[in-house]
Amino acid sequence: MTTVSVSSLVNFLNPSDQEFIARVAALRSPDVTATHPNPPHIPSPQSISEHFGRIVARWDPHPFTTQERQQIRLEGLRYLVIARQIEEVQRDIYPRQLPAEVRAQLVFARQSYMLRYFRLFRINDLPTEILDNIIRFVVWDSMKRPVAARLRITWTCRRWREVAIEDSTLWNAVWFRGPQLDRAWAWFERARSAPLDVRIDGDPEADDLEDEQVDTETAMTTVNLTSESNMTDADMRQMLMRLFSKLATIRMLIVVVDDWKSALVVLELLGTFGPSSGVPMLTRFELHRGGLKNEHRKSLTWPHVIAQPFLGGVLPPTLSYLSLNGVPIDWSGSVLQNLTTLDIRRLPATHSPDVHRFREVLMNCPRLQKLSMDGAGPKFEEENTEHLPPVELPHLRTLVVADFSRQYAMFLFSLISATAVNDLTLMNLCGDDYLPLFLQLHSTFPKVKLLTTYSIQFDVGPQGLAAMTRWLDSMPNLCYLRVANVANQFFGLFFRRDDLGNPVSPHLTVVDCQSIEPVILLQWANDRKKFGTPLRKIYISEELGARLTPEQISELTGLCPLAKLPRGATTPEEEVLSL
Repeated sequence: MTTVSVSSLVNFLNPSDQEFIARVAALRSPDVTATHPNPPHIPSPQSISEHFGRIVARWDPHPFTTQERQQIRLEGLRYLVIARQIEEVQRDIYPRQLPAEVRAQLVFARQSYMLRYFRLFRINDLPTEILDNIIRFVVWDSMKRPVAARLRITWTCRRWREVAIEDSTLWNAVWFRGPQLDRAWAWFERARSAPLDVRIDGDPEADDLEDEQVDTETAMTTVNLTSESNMTDADMRQMLMRLFSKLATIRMLIVVVDDWKSALVVLELLGTFGPSSGVPMLTRFELHRGGLKNEHRKSLTWPHVIAQPFLGGVLPPTLSYLSLNGVPIDWSGSVLQNLTTLDIRRLPATHSPDVHRFREVLMNCPRLQKLSMDGAGPKFEEENTEHLPPVELPHLRTLVVADFSRQYAMFLFSLISATAVNDLTLMNLCGDDYLPLFLQLHSTFPKVKLLTTYSIQFDVGPQGLAAMTRWLDSMPNLCYLRVANVANQFFGLFFRRDDLGNPVSPHLTVVDCQSIEPVILLQWANDRKKFGTPLRKIYISEELGARLTPEQISELTGLCPLAKLPRGATTPEEEVLSL
């Protein structure tokens, strides 16, 4: 294929255009300052814009004949050549400016070209498979607004609509929400046999999401079943009956409900349909009762519930991600293996697995990478496990332990060995002195880089503080700290005033402070710099940001960048560490 430069097309222009370009080219000489001795009236940019606005308003869209397409191409090429020739002269004479009449002609030529370029819409000359790939890239590269992206694609022109609707992979992330249910079911049908990603959100406390917003991690579909939508458990049953007609193609299913009946309907229908379909494509399943925020988690009472085996007791061959939040399953009758993520929350002892079954589940998941136990774990059977070795989890990188008594937390940590943990979260370990737990954790997680400590309690006496500092020393790679609701003495753990040459957490550079006294934060940041371990970034909550005075903000920003972090947001540094 030969490439034709725009400059070589000058000779194909009509004589008047060639004469104008020659006059513009003469401006390269310093002695030439104008293209015309008596320039005509120069239209303003506003008048040029109004001129093209009138042309667009009068335009009657219609299918082009072959002759019309050729004529528009030639006209567009004419204005493109003129614009490029003027731009070349402008570049050659810089910093001198073009005469005003030439600048106006350049604006006119550019807009004339763009008007014809978009009328031709030459992207439609591409083969269908290439156009389809481009559309997929545009839709899924707009993860925060894929709903709007898909709709606008189908509104653009007849061909784009046909290409998009025929591509089932554009519609497999469906959005069910309130009055948009009809649209969602239309997308459900357009997905045909493509793998489906489904999220059902029935938490009345959940944030009010915009139509163009989705889960950026999973691009799940969202079914908004808030109390305002009057969706009952019977409605949930009816919807799932239709949805599970494609259970064999569902790849991700996330359900967030606020009531027991709806949660039990989900488990029941999964147990009914699961054995027949075999759920061959299901890779991720989450069921959250009581919402994702769980501010009132203690008041969520448990009625008498007969737990059923997950998925009717069948083996989900591709399931790698399982999250159960405040819902029961029959652990002994469920087949759980080869998981990479196990997330269990808010389970009473009556619905928890016994310790031997829990160990068996962990041993059946040798590739486990994330283990989250938030108020949920095996039954407390310390006397039955004291002679058992801990379960080795060599690939575990993220560990979350939250909302346990001191004795239970120590029991829990005695069950596992996970020296490769990179991200450690300890939350709601309060109401007692947890110093014995931190003594137990000394040298247990040597590779931790990201540490989250929310609401932890320990002895703040001299011996306790020294022991806590030794615990921090056992994580020498720590570089990112998230902290909230801790005693002020916690921040003093990072300084050894009697051994300045041996700093605590020398690689710690990023701190996410959700709740701290502003004076303590300022003093801590100053001391880190004074001790030769300065911070490189401080993230603060919006609430903490409102408590900082302008003087404190100025002093903090003088030490390192300061940024507000919305609740639940992920920082770039955190994303890098999680890779």
